[in-house]
Amino acid sequence: MRRVKRNELILNQPLPWSVYDDQGRLLLRAGYVLSIPHHIDLLIERGVMTKIVRDEGGSASRMLISTEPVAPEVAVAEPVFARAGTLALTLKRMHAHLLSNTLQQPLEWMVLGLASELARACTDDADAFLAALHLDRQSPYLVVQQLLGATLVELSARVLGLDEGARLTLCCAALTRDLALLPMQAQLDKQTTGLSAEQQAQVRAHPERTVAWLQQLGVTDPRWLRLVRQHHERSDGSGYPQALAGVSIPEGARLIALADSYAAMVTPRQNRGGQYPHTALKSLFLDGERLYNATLASSLVKILSMTPPGSLVRLANGELAVVRSRPSADGQNDIWSLYGRDGMPFLLALRRNTDNPDHKIIGYVRVEDCRSAAPVLNRLWLNSIERSKA
Repeated sequence: MRRVKRNELILNQPLPWSVYDDQGRLLLRAGYVLSIPHHIDLLIERGVMTKIVRDEGGSASRMLISTEPVAPEVAVAEPVFARAGTLALTLKRMHAHLLSNTLQQPLEWMVLGLASELARACTDDADAFLAALHLDRQSPYLVVQQLLGATLVELSARVLGLDEGARLTLCCAALTRDLALLPMQAQLDKQTTGLSAEQQAQVRAHPERTVAWLQQLGVTDPRWLRLVRQHHERSDGSGYPQALAGVSIPEGARLIALADSYAAMVTPRQNRGGQYPHTALKSLFLDGERLYNATLASSLVKILSMTPPGSLVRLANGELAVVRSRPSADGQNDIWSLYGRDGMPFLLALRRNTDNPDHKIIGYVRVEDCRSAAPVLNRLWLNSIERSKA
């Protein structure tokens, strides 16, 4: 590999090749658009590398592919449903390195890489990505909660028309908003009693402590840090750590707060089940004006629908089905039955038309109460067998 030169990084132009740290780990994929001058400065400061090398013996514009071994990228052809698991594992490992103080590359670039891959997954197949995160019962609570929250921030920011640079900063903040909770998260996940006074103090202090930790690890982006600090502020002044209220809370912080709350509500822990998505969305909508922002809350409901991808549902005919994607323009739900009324799994998931009275949704099922459905769910999204259309 060779070191990238400053004149090769052009603002608002897609990267012609992927860039890596000096250990060969992917930071930004080819095609990513650098829209913030500060990011170019940081890339050069970190001495980023590329697998593309110049042929000094020929034309200055001629490029050759390096044969030096580097860490593999996430395969472009990998289904988005599977990519969610890859990102969850990456975030889990990052958390472990943070706890053991063994990070081998700058945290900022690890998070930027995660955020850019998350954005790419949302572009490629947002429904599959949302489904994978709603269905994930293997990853730790904080990993799923952070990824799901960051995904909702990315999708909401697109609806608001924010540019790629602004969305990237929002996503980075959403992925790191609760890092100071890492040392106590294992205890919180299994604790069945209320928080002690000491724990309450730690929780209320975690935005400021996370900011301090990020700064210690080299994060200098003031907007990123401000968003982390303010993501628990609430419109009525009941939030923390600064008890901000009303318009003093920037839109980005409100957006992260809303997504954070939804992800926390629907993601189960060891000591409690998650809420059904429609219940969480209804609660956030009703509290929208008082705690968050009514417009943002309404937008989140529209983005997800009341039965987001990955929701397990019971049909009128007794079958257990899953919502594969959000409603189409005509309002039709994309629902596939996994189990028959006799409780036996179908070999192939069967598509159902909710206009048929037998296929109306009459109830909801928790993922953790139907773990045996995992193989059928994986086949549905990973296309390992041909789906039938009934």
